[in-house]
Amino acid sequence: MKEKLDLKDKKILYELDKDSRQSFQQIGKKVRLSREVVQYRIKQLEIKGIIKSYQTIIDMTKLGYINCRLFIKFQKNTPHEETKIIDYYKKHPKFWWVDSVGGFRDLGLACWTKNVYEFYEIKEDLLKRFGKYIDHLHISFYIKIWIYGRNYLIDNKRKDIIEQSMCSAEKAEFDKKDLKILKLLADNARINIVEISSKTGISPTNINFRIKELIRKGIIVRFKVLLDLEKIGFYWYKVEMQLENFEVKNEMLGYFRNHSNIVYAYETISDNDLEFELEVESYEKFREILEEIRQRFGKDIKKYHYMLWFKEHKFLFMPEL
Repeated sequence: MKEKLDLKDKKILYELDKDSRQSFQQIGKKVRLSREVVQYRIKQLEIKGIIKSYQTIIDMTKLGYINCRLFIKFQKNTPHEETKIIDYYKKHPKFWWVDSVGGFRDLGLACWTKNVYEFYEIKEDLLKRFGKYIDHLHISFYIKIWIYGRNYLIDNKRKDIIEQSMCSAEKAEFDKKDLKILKLLADNARINIVEISSKTGISPTNINFRIKELIRKGIIVRFKVLLDLEKIGFYWYKVEMQLENFEVKNEMLGYFRNHSNIVYAYETISDNDLEFELEVESYEKFREILEEIRQRFGKDIKKYHYMLWFKEHKFLFMPEL
């Protein structure tokens, strides 16, 4: 059921998506509401299920991992068997993302691994356990993930351009205390310093310093809010493209960055050259944006296809290490 949001709620969600560790008072100053009203509105958004959780986006490549993705098209399976497969990867410690897909694929999985050999073992395990249900398995590796803001919440035109990227060949310095902090932040970006301190035994002052350092080093990329898009009447589409002309790639990334509905873009090692994801209020709006892109870049796009995310089962950027 779609929930009605007024402009103040949308502005609060927008601020939480920019930085979900902002205090109620900081958000209040930006949306021109008192601290108490902001706190109440956020609580109501949580109760209604519009806010599912607060996520810390962690760049695990900075910790020495690679980001691998698998898309599965099923065959000869039933909903019961599909549920068993989904449950297996929801519980799998190395998988950070599990999502049911509508279209030419059925299930998306993503995991962090130390190297391609470890990923090969994961792929072999998948085929041994569930291979008889798989018609097609598509594998790719993320090289760059671009993260944009949800500007559609506040305006149809992007005014405040938010762009962050993750995936790097350079490993950052970190220690076990950093990992303890990251593990707690990953699942709850709004966890307070005192609670982190009580669970880790690290002093609040040291925690504050370490979080700032983790951000400076690019290990922590962003604190975001995880929304139930269905509850606000939005749909989540993904488009994959093969390019005819690679020289247009940066121009296309600039277009994605400036579009209010496009929230992610990807460069991968796969048969796709560019991918992007967008959140829209209807299929008609999705087609309208797709036609705009085709009108502007069509001669440089060899081919494309798209899918609809329809149920996210797991989303946690830091798996068990």
